[in-house]
Amino acid sequence: MFNQVDVESPLFFSRCIVIVMLVFLTACATTKNIPKPLVPVATNEVEQVILGPEDRVITVLDLQTVKGLEAIAPRLSTYRAVLVGENHIAYGDHLNQVAIIKSLHKRWKGMAIGLEFVQQPFQKALDEYVACRLSEFDMLQQTQWYKRWKYDFRLYRPIFEFAREQKIPLIALNIPTELTKRISKVGLDGLTARQRQQLPKTIDKSNEAYAKHLKNVFNLHARVAHVHSSKKGKGNKQANKRVNKHSTHSANKSFDRFYEAQLAWDEGMAATAAAYLLKHPTAKMVILAGGGHLINRHGIPARLERRIRSKVAVVLNDAGEQPAASNGDFLLLSPAAKLPKAGLLGILMRQENAGVVISTIIPNGAAKKAGLKEGDILLTIAENKVKEMGDVKLLLLDAKPAEEKTVSILRDNKKLQKTLILQ
Repeated sequence: MFNQVDVESPLFFSRCIVIVMLVFLTACATTKNIPKPLVPVATNEVEQVILGPEDRVITVLDLQTVKGLEAIAPRLSTYRAVLVGENHIAYGDHLNQVAIIKSLHKRWKGMAIGLEFVQQPFQKALDEYVACRLSEFDMLQQTQWYKRWKYDFRLYRPIFEFAREQKIPLIALNIPTELTKRISKVGLDGLTARQRQQLPKTIDKSNEAYAKHLKNVFNLHARVAHVHSSKKGKGNKQANKRVNKHSTHSANKSFDRFYEAQLAWDEGMAATAAAYLLKHPTAKMVILAGGGHLINRHGIPARLERRIRSKVAVVLNDAGEQPAASNGDFLLLSPAAKLPKAGLLGILMRQENAGVVISTIIPNGAAKKAGLKEGDILLTIAENKVKEMGDVKLLLLDAKPAEEKTVSILRDNKKLQKTLILQ
């Protein structure tokens, strides 16, 4: 399943105070050059000014009338579901999500929080965690967080901790990775009856704008992949001719499967959220998901509205390249926030049958200085067993630079122990 991966990976952010700014989207907009204010000033008025070519639209936000979160919270509280987007690696986005959850929690009775980042088969682990019968560490193990989601859990910790403190149900929305991968290979029609039963009965393909948007995303990925493969295959003209001969047909089939996988993903999350809301008629839900599932309302929002027959609110943390009122209801503007720097081993790893193998030693990293070598198999970290690459991230979750860690490795059938100073 895993190729060579930097499992300690990029972009850990350090904590700072976030002030959430919200703007009601009433027109086409671009926020690329809009300064992010440090104090709430705000607006629900957006003015368009046309300059130059007719297709150039410049949107002006009146920063003197921008509303803060508490000013629009009463309006958000009237919806049965509020969907809040995120850039998965942006800590500030998750702090914004917590701020909305806390604000609505004061106004709602029967709140639940729907999570894209936990898959449906692991609902029991979330229930046990909220009930304080499962520790954070055990919950992360049982949900296979670092195998399936992989992003630094510290980004999401404030959400989980508040839900646990307030006994707010956490709902696993996502369909299993195995299912989306299977659909990407064989399409919906290629699924077994048992696999198809894991998906909603209705998967709506009628939205042409949704399909067009996904086609653009697919083509972008395809172009990047083509450039990469062209560089690798440079000089092999005969092989390139064979590939190009069938590329159009293959690309169309590949897109169809990609499209169906995305449909299943969005429909699956919407169906799970709807099932909870329909089962609990007085409940309301905040849904946390990547912005791509919310933009233009084509993904989760429209599919959830179809099922619960009620309009939902869409709050975006990232406006995208061409934000418009059709994209969502509110746009959050806030200062960036960062997590504390994580302590790193200084290695790249790969998963093999033998275990977690060190594939690369980072120059001047902790592993290099401690004498670890490429090909070493990691057995333990601080006397805790390492079986999968996710175990490494979990065992180093709160490790800090300059912290000392003892690891045991297998090298040439001999067990060795090394002490590292994390960097």
